[in-house]
Amino acid sequence: MDIKINRRFNEKELPDMKTIKADAKKIASNITIGETLFMKKYGVRSEAEYKRKMMDAGKIMKHSVIGWNSWTVTEEGIRKVYDSLVEAGSSIDRLGICCDWIMGVPEEYRDRFQASGSLIFHSQEEWNAIGQVVPVNPHLGDHMIGSLNSVENVTNGLTAGVTTIGNLAQYFTYEYPGLDMEAYRTEDYVKAMAIMGEFKDRGVCMHCNLDDGYGAQFHDVANLLGWAKLERYIAEDLMGGRVAHCYGNLFSDSMLRVVFNRAITMIDKYHTPGTFVNGNTIDYGASLPRNYAALTSYAIADVACQLTYPSGYAVAPVPYTEAIRIPAPEEIVEAQLSMDMVIEKAPYYARYIDWDKINADAELLATGANVFFERVMNALDDLGVDTCHAGEIAAVLKAIGPEQLEVAFGAGGREKEAMRGRVPIRPTSIVQTIKKIENDALSKQKFENEGPLQGVNVVVGSTDVHEFGKEVIRNVLRKAGAAVFDLGTSVSISEIADTLIETGSSIVCMSTYNGMAYSFARDLTAALKDAGLADTHVLMGGRLNEAMDGSDVPIDVTDKLIKMGVNADNDIDTIVGTVGSYAGISFKSE
Repeated sequence: MDIKINRRFNEKELPDMKTIKADAKKIASNITIGETLFMKKYGVRSEAEYKRKMMDAGKIMKHSVIGWNSWTVTEEGIRKVYDSLVEAGSSIDRLGICCDWIMGVPEEYRDRFQASGSLIFHSQEEWNAIGQVVPVNPHLGDHMIGSLNSVENVTNGLTAGVTTIGNLAQYFTYEYPGLDMEAYRTEDYVKAMAIMGEFKDRGVCMHCNLDDGYGAQFHDVANLLGWAKLERYIAEDLMGGRVAHCYGNLFSDSMLRVVFNRAITMIDKYHTPGTFVNGNTIDYGASLPRNYAALTSYAIADVACQLTYPSGYAVAPVPYTEAIRIPAPEEIVEAQLSMDMVIEKAPYYARYIDWDKINADAELLATGANVFFERVMNALDDLGVDTCHAGEIAAVLKAIGPEQLEVAFGAGGREKEAMRGRVPIRPTSIVQTIKKIENDALSKQKFENEGPLQGVNVVVGSTDVHEFGKEVIRNVLRKAGAAVFDLGTSVSISEIADTLIETGSSIVCMSTYNGMAYSFARDLTAALKDAGLADTHVLMGGRLNEAMDGSDVPIDVTDKLIKMGVNADNDIDTIVGTVGSYAGISFKSE
């Protein structure tokens, strides 16, 4: 079996499962789940209990993400969203509290790092206040389970009354540069799952956003579903918990969203209500009218699915300004009110959807998912992995990576010329979209000869877990002839410097999304200077913003990037020409 395993530690040195579970049980015995205003209002002990009641009642539930860089401002925003919706005759069921990445770092190490401008809890009092502001269910996703601080965050979240905590997927993709603690992180990750499992009878669920993990990097939806089954095996079968999945960020095909919801329900043997279907952010850009249309296109499909086959997923209208800045409370409210109209009109669409075809396509995906799952599990066994040890499985899957998993074990048939050597049972929206953007960008180029960037070495990567922009840049530059060295997501600055030296490259292209553009560029340019690489050309694209000078929300930092010598054109249509000019290559383009 030709599989390269990029181990960061020896997974066999992890404590045995009996020890991990015993530790988790002891920690759980000292946790009392808090009672939130939401629980009091609806007479429930958990979000899952509430959702089952709403599913029986045929109610469509709604979700939004909220969070700024202080608890005071976040609390004010929560009140404003809730009060504005009530005043408009509307409501919202759950709010995802968006925490800063630094919340995933143990407190004793936080002074080493620059926060990215999202919420940081500074005391247990702030944690406990999460569910005491308004009677809306609080949700914790990013940088909780899967981080370097999983057990502590789970303990604090449960104590605050949060009964759905994630994000399992981020163990595989989100890194904390400067802290090489992978063995500790893996043990902490598994232990946190076991703690959550101790409360499954109370309705506690582990949230997992497939689009934030390796799931986002698969090209075949069947393999994505198979990955979800692997996550369930680890968290449910081995750790005794319940998983509530989430997806949607990277699903621009509206009907594929429906097919996938049916398919992921088919592999859920415990019938756990999902967390939420996120809005499609692929189609969001700087044009607000286009964003309005994108919202209604995916929202109608999501609502129609929940009306016909209730599975507990709240629908999440993404604010129209999401691709431009962190949305203000008024913009969150506006999106929620738009969703109300969609909920009103969706029944007219639902009755004309061919549900037999939807379910047939979903069953095809489920069959492919089972093939992928079985192939991966058999391979792990052949590799000597203890398939009854959650930590060993997670660590080795992370070390193998999604591309190798898909190439070696994918459900699609083999074909030499296909991407990753397999024909997808159903290609993901991200693959379709990347291809479209690539083709559009390349069609605007007028090269004097094929592959004008032949001989040019370029290093690319993403500052965070979002790989969409990086994928487009990588593929466009490769098609223009460049030798591209892809560092993946959540790239460390030291890794960039090392790769520049190893490859002899003087050009690095970084994609960013999570509000850290300025600090990353500042630290990168300083590190390159220290390494004798001051002549390196740095290009950055994506969401070029960050919270600056005490602001509550990130602001555009394009001008600041330009002043420090970073190319911030943020234009895929001109990147080939720009890279060529840095390499001393001249050619014509439109």
